[in-house]
Amino acid sequence: MKLGQSQRERVGRFDLTPMIDVTLQLIIFFMFTSQLGQVAHTQVDLPLEPGEKTVADTPPSFVIDLTGDGRLMLETRPISRAHFLRLVDQEIARTGGADNVSILVRPDRNARAQLLNALALELRERGVRRWKIATTDPAGRP
Repeated sequence: MKLGQSQRERVGRFDLTPMIDVTLQLIIFFMFTSQLGQVAHTQVDLPLEPGEKTVADTPPSFVIDLTGDGRLMLETRPISRAHFLRLVDQEIARTGGADNVSILVRPDRNARAQLLNALALELRERGVRRWKIATTDPAGRP
């Protein structure tokens, strides 16, 4: 009989380290990917309007920024109106019609309305009816 050893069996320990590692990696991943959508936009002061409360089921085909000095920006890069409209025409051809194209316009509140109206007319001439203007709620509600 061995007197120095305990009669109890050794119980395995539960190690939380791998679970903590995976959790931290997931947090970092989601923080990084949530920032990617914000990086692709130019900083503009959106018009102060409540806007609609629903969120679109599908993302828009294009998000175009209209800066206060009248420039069009696509994914933070300047783009001419003619080049943007060629991209819209290509998207119409690719998706099978203008009804399948949606555009989100993010105008700076200091941009001239004439520029936004001209863009709206050119989109209408191409048959694009699904376009929206991004706004900021003046009450600060999302």
